[in-house]
Amino acid sequence: MINKFPMQNLRSAEHLQFNTAADTVFQKYQAESQRLSPFYHEYSRLVKQEEVSMATETGNALVREKSVVEHYRDKLHSKLFNHVKAILYDEEDPQFDAAQRVMAVIKSVGNPSRLSENAESAVITTLGNKLEPYRADLEAIGAQPHVDKLLEANRRFIQLEAECRTAAATRSLTAQPSVTSVRKQVDPVYRTIVNTINIAVRLQSGEGAYEEMIAEMNILTGKYDALLAQRKGKKNEDDENKKNES
Repeated sequence: MINKFPMQNLRSAEHLQFNTAADTVFQKYQAESQRLSPFYHEYSRLVKQEEVSMATETGNALVREKSVVEHYRDKLHSKLFNHVKAILYDEEDPQFDAAQRVMAVIKSVGNPSRLSENAESAVITTLGNKLEPYRADLEAIGAQPHVDKLLEANRRFIQLEAECRTAAATRSLTAQPSVTSVRKQVDPVYRTIVNTINIAVRLQSGEGAYEEMIAEMNILTGKYDALLAQRKGKKNEDDENKKNES
C-alpha cells in the first residue's frame, strides 16, 4: 500500500518537489495503466503547470524586490555624497582634507543614478574599487559604513537582476494560473492515482507486481512526512518556549 500523508501541508516549493518526484515514479511504472493512463497524463500536465506558475510568481516577486533595492541604492549614494559634502562646508573641519580627497573620487566616477540599471551597477562597482585606497579617509570622516551599505545593495541588485533574467527565461509570456489554484487541481489527481493503486493491491491480496513502485513511493512520502513532523515539533517547541517566557 502507498502510505498517505497530508501533502496539503507542504510549502509551495516542497509541494512541487514532491509531485515532480511522484510523477517520475508513476511514469516509470505505469501501474494500472488501463484505468489510470488519463490520470497519469493529467498529473504530469498539472505538475508542469505548477512549475511554470511558481516560476511566474517567483519572477514577479523578484522584480518587485529588485525595484526596491534599485531605489535604495540610489538613496545610499545620495547619502554618501551628502555626508561628504556636509564636511566640505566647513573649511576648518579637521577632516576637511580627507573629505576633499573622497569627494574628488566620487565626482570623477559621476552620478550613477542618472544611468540605466546595469550601467549604474557597473559605475557603483567602479566607485567602490576607486574608493578602496581611501579607506583611511573614509573611516576618518565616518563615511565607510555608507560605502559598505552602498556596495552591498549594489551586489544584491546585481544578484536579483540575474535571478530575474533566469526566471523570465523559464516562464511563459502568457498569463498563468496561480500556484494555489494549480495545487487544488493536482492534489485530487494524485489521490485518485494512489487510491486506485491501493484498491488494486487490496483486491489482489498483496503488492505483487507493484512492490518496487510502492517501495519507492513510500520512501518518498516518508521523507516528506518526516519533514512535516520535524516542522510541527519545532513549532511546538517554540510555542512552549514562548509560553514559559511569558
